[in-house]
Amino acid sequence: MSTTAAGRAASKTPRRAAPKPKWNNAVDSRDEQYQLKKKAVILEAARAFGRRGAANVSLDEIAAALNVTKPALYYYFKNKQDLIYECHELTMQVGDEALQKAIESERTGYARIAAFIRIYVPALTGELGAPALLRSDSALTPSQVKRTRERRRQFDLRLRGLVEDGIRDGTILPCDSKFAVNWFMGAVASIPDWFDNQGERTGEQIAEIFVSFLARGIQRA
Repeated sequence: MSTTAAGRAASKTPRRAAPKPKWNNAVDSRDEQYQLKKKAVILEAARAFGRRGAANVSLDEIAAALNVTKPALYYYFKNKQDLIYECHELTMQVGDEALQKAIESERTGYARIAAFIRIYVPALTGELGAPALLRSDSALTPSQVKRTRERRRQFDLRLRGLVEDGIRDGTILPCDSKFAVNWFMGAVASIPDWFDNQGERTGEQIAEIFVSFLARGIQRA
């Protein structure tokens, strides 16, 4: 990592609280309003589930945080299990979108992985809030588990493909792509365990630190 990038990562800047999910917003159509409010529920639930575990959070608490009644939540979700599944879907969607943006913005395997981290980590620590990264699928139905794990598998394969592309184009050292992805995505997955939105590092700074580690680990000089 360059001296400039290192300086950015090391600097301490005032932290802003993660944006709260918005319930009452002026929108152009009924469908937009429905989708906006549904996402607000998912964001609030994902953060609560990530912090305390899905089993320890009730729909009443989520409704109270949004200042709505519990019955209002059933307009968007059949039950708590359905809401948990949608939380998984949202976090995977954020990952897919970050990966696609990285692929479209860069040419080499290494540059695409670095760009992905720079996009994905701030997304997790920003709008979603790091605790929203749910790792356990034990609360899902068998069919939901199957769909969720298949989507994760496809995401993992795409990341491995970027590592293999980097090996071929000379930007990544020869390595086992599976273990390389497990290594850097394991670091990303640990963020909910220690990230403090009021701490001294922003999501962008954390991303730069991760990229510097990535450069030392797999980038070909």
